[in-house]
Amino acid sequence: MERLKKLLNPFLDSALPIAALVLLVFIPLYPKFPALDVPGTYVKVRVDDFLVAAALFLTLLKFLINRQKAMKVGINRAIILYWIVGGVSLLGAIFSLQLVFPHLAILHFLRRIEYMGLFFLGFFALRKKKEFDVFLNGLFLATFLVFIYGLGQKFFGWPVVSTMNEEFSKGMLLRLDVWARLNSTFAGHYDLAAFLSLVLPLILASLIKSHSRTKQIFLGFLYLFAYYLLLNTASRVSFVAYLIAIFFLLIFLNKKWLIIPVVGLSLLGMLFSEDITQRFVATIKIETPRLAARLEKTLDFLSPQGSSRTSFFPTPTPSPTPALTPSPTPLAPVAKVTPGGSRPTPTPTPTPLLSEEEFWEAQKSVELGVEHSGGIRFDYEWPRALNHFKKSPLLGTGFSSLGLATDNDYLRALGETGLLGLLSFLLIFLEGIKLALEKGRKSWQAQAMSASALAMLANACFIDVFEASKVAYIFWLLLGLTVGYLNNEHPKNS
Repeated sequence: MERLKKLLNPFLDSALPIAALVLLVFIPLYPKFPALDVPGTYVKVRVDDFLVAAALFLTLLKFLINRQKAMKVGINRAIILYWIVGGVSLLGAIFSLQLVFPHLAILHFLRRIEYMGLFFLGFFALRKKKEFDVFLNGLFLATFLVFIYGLGQKFFGWPVVSTMNEEFSKGMLLRLDVWARLNSTFAGHYDLAAFLSLVLPLILASLIKSHSRTKQIFLGFLYLFAYYLLLNTASRVSFVAYLIAIFFLLIFLNKKWLIIPVVGLSLLGMLFSEDITQRFVATIKIETPRLAARLEKTLDFLSPQGSSRTSFFPTPTPSPTPALTPSPTPLAPVAKVTPGGSRPTPTPTPTPLLSEEEFWEAQKSVELGVEHSGGIRFDYEWPRALNHFKKSPLLGTGFSSLGLATDNDYLRALGETGLLGLLSFLLIFLEGIKLALEKGRKSWQAQAMSASALAMLANACFIDVFEASKVAYIFWLLLGLTVGYLNNEHPKNS
């Protein structure tokens, strides 16, 4: 056995860094073309699943050889604990509650392991501290190419591969119209926006800490490019997550004097994006009272039966709900490109000024979209998650029992895996905070990753970001690389 370990270790020490670097570049760039169908759902098995499976097999071998070293790190134990709780919840859902299709529940559980398993790939892949920059450079190169492809979609009609509905998920080639929000190489604008809010703090931290003038220029332009893409996704949640991450990053890096110019210019730049500005205005007008009303209902739901509770929010004045009629909206559907057919190349032209009537019609359409988006969350998905939590408070009703989306990862964890599942999931981040405080106070890499983790946690309030494969892959791999970096920096205390 010892001889086998001596033979495997050198091979794994060389293979795992290559696998991590390839995935950091490949995953953001490769569109989500389907490879295999899964019965009962339109979620497909894709090429990246096979690459990740191969990388995880090598990671498993490394873990078995070095399990004692790995299990000394608290965040590693927390991830495995979450898997154990998820497995127990899965068994209860299949054999006791019987509220799920077994093959779908198992698939959802395995995908959680697949996403989070890349943490251990990153943990073992980093052998020397100076290698961390190599992985970051690979990610930054991929981000630049994502920007280039996004420009191609916006101005030259380059195709989109989306999974926003069942038909699109079959691998259809689509083309964005003038009003559509950018996807680039991602499956939807929300995925792209979440990825950018994750990467932007890493770019800014590298820019601040770099001593190379050439690299500073490249990173400065890359930051502007990524920010431009973020605006073109018009994602309110990810834009707020980006602001939160940047604010705390500058505090972590002791660059508080940069907060006002960086955050101020970010907000100023938002004003030049009509789409995202309109959506924020519509959010304040429509979703704020709806959110207050939903919070009241949630507090009533969680209060003991028969108890009285003082209302914290004024009762919102009811307003008529606009009917969802098929009228022209700024977010017009994309057009299909037929295989082998010709596609007209759009010519960029200046956007004409809207008349007053057209402006208010566009604003009404944006409000209709915001109303629809909020209604799905507040009136259907979130109450459904709480109802499932009520059925099984400790272990939930099982993976896949809430369908494909809840648009809130915390409520999703609560409904699918119960209180134990949510707490074990949050324990991962508590262990991460503990590690950052103990070993990462002087590491800008750890500080940048902490800010990116804050962006993920903020996104998770309104998006199932930890189930978005491209974003989840990148996040867990980067987190593993960061923990591996800190572990190599302080080997005696690991």
